[in-house]
Amino acid sequence: MSELTKLEKDKILIYLHRNSKKLDFNNLNQDLFIKKINTVKFLDNKSLVEILADILFRDLEKKFLKDAKLKVNKVNKISEKIKFLLTVRFKIENKSSELINKIFIYLIKNNKSNKIITYIYSVADLMWNCANDRSIDFNYYSKRLILSFVYSKILFLKFFKKNLKENEIEQEITKSLDQVKIISKFKLKLDFFKHVNQFFSFFTARKVGRGF
Repeated sequence: MSELTKLEKDKILIYLHRNSKKLDFNNLNQDLFIKKINTVKFLDNKSLVEILADILFRDLEKKFLKDAKLKVNKVNKISEKIKFLLTVRFKIENKSSELINKIFIYLIKNNKSNKIITYIYSVADLMWNCANDRSIDFNYYSKRLILSFVYSKILFLKFFKKNLKENEIEQEITKSLDQVKIISKFKLKLDFFKHVNQFFSFFTARKVGRGF
């Protein structure tokens, strides 16, 4: 991709948020999009939507770090830190939920589901890093897979139940973290992949139409 300036990325983000309801990622023309935001051409093998997804996801990461990194150090228990970080993450994502949903659907319909799994894992990894996790070897990946399960469970719940209130999300976070304490790590890792597969299969079975 042509190296975009901060101003160009900001223009893209503003356009995406202002037009989130009417954007149809399945019929997004690169040349027309570039004219609308008045920026450089995208010189990349990736699709335009993938480029836009990268810009949006990096912006979410930046906002998350800004809101969470300093405050999380005031929380003592590791379980409370993770709960706090999940709450912060979902509050930030709520403002971009329609864009995230549309991007996810586009990626699934275009056989790029692995990018969603990568996104989920990267968020879990970022949370553990913010919580100052110092685990190594198997425990390092185990923790991230378990948190990926918790995060994806609520992420997909929000996808299907769009009117989920903030207090309901907090309740789901608490319930899911409590499950981590009583269910074996091995089963949770299996549940994560099963959960993700069920989410993807929903679109294969129902053939979601354009303009979701």
